[in-house]
Amino acid sequence: MMDNRYREELDRIRLTDESKGALIHALAARRSAPERRSRRTPLRRLAALAACVCLVLGLMNYPAIAAGVEQVFRYILGVGAAETSASLLVQGEGISHGDGDFLYLIDGAYQRDGVLTVPLDVVSREESPDREAAMRYRLTVYDAEGERLPQVYRWDGELREFRGAETVRFQPLDAYSNWLAWTWLPQGYAGAASNCFLMGTEGSAGGPYTFDVDLYITGRGWQRTVWRGGTLELDTPQAVEATEASRTFAEGTVTALVGADGRSVSFYGELAPRLARQGETLIQLSVPTVWFVDERGNRYPCDQLRWSFSEVFWPEFRLAEQTEGEIVAIEVNEVYFNIVRTDQPQDSPQRQYMPDYNDLGWVIDLT
Repeated sequence: MMDNRYREELDRIRLTDESKGALIHALAARRSAPERRSRRTPLRRLAALAACVCLVLGLMNYPAIAAGVEQVFRYILGVGAAETSASLLVQGEGISHGDGDFLYLIDGAYQRDGVLTVPLDVVSREESPDREAAMRYRLTVYDAEGERLPQVYRWDGELREFRGAETVRFQPLDAYSNWLAWTWLPQGYAGAASNCFLMGTEGSAGGPYTFDVDLYITGRGWQRTVWRGGTLELDTPQAVEATEASRTFAEGTVTALVGADGRSVSFYGELAPRLARQGETLIQLSVPTVWFVDERGNRYPCDQLRWSFSEVFWPEFRLAEQTEGEIVAIEVNEVYFNIVRTDQPQDSPQRQYMPDYNDLGWVIDLT
């Protein structure tokens, strides 16, 4: 589900031996575990995750998640872990629009530090409507005065403008264990695709925002506006009551913030001070899958909400599946760090490394 821009950047990024080893080890380490439903993360999605982990290099605003500064996080449902000091506005209820066999969804949009992040999910009656030709979407956003916001991306801490459409990659919904699959499979949808759009808001009049979504098909050109005149409203976020649990690794500490009902969790990472003093920065933390455990011992696998790029790389999970009892524990078996040595040149093979931990057996007790 990565867009073409990041795929093109892949060719410009050199993987270190450690990175290659981490990828090979991660693929080899995948194994089934006893659970209520036997559903594993497909290898193609794990490979996409590993590619994403590599591609973040150079695309992140490093100081935003650097160690050495006291950070206080709260849990914002739909956004995940967020610093209390951050200027943050979030979307309330999700919005949707139907267009033939497609349903377009925007849920979990947020704005902070001069950037508006808009996730776009598309569900389809077909598993792979893009199998014959790639499909791209262009999101155009206007502020309260009707001025178009520039679409942007981050490069070495700077915002750069990007013009064009973002490619989406459809995958079968039944390959996922997340809220998209649990919500839309029963309603007759078979495929899904996701992407995130970043819009610069500096100097704009702010929201409420209006937007259009346009469809482009490779080889056929622009097709039509599939969602016209949508409205996106943001408000001050309300943090949810959360239980906190942490685990320390050689590279730093991973903290889980669990919603009061036990059915949602977000993770954030803090780099070990000694690594920060050496000029290293944590640019991504990945937790591919968690298991929610109910009081009867049933285990419910849950994948990250989205696997596309977003403004901040803290994973969040929400359990939408009906359970046979209250959730009493959350199990975590895999954690991946993506660390950059900022004192190394951009093209240095020593600049990036990705420690990974498998078979952790980390159980977050909620009783």
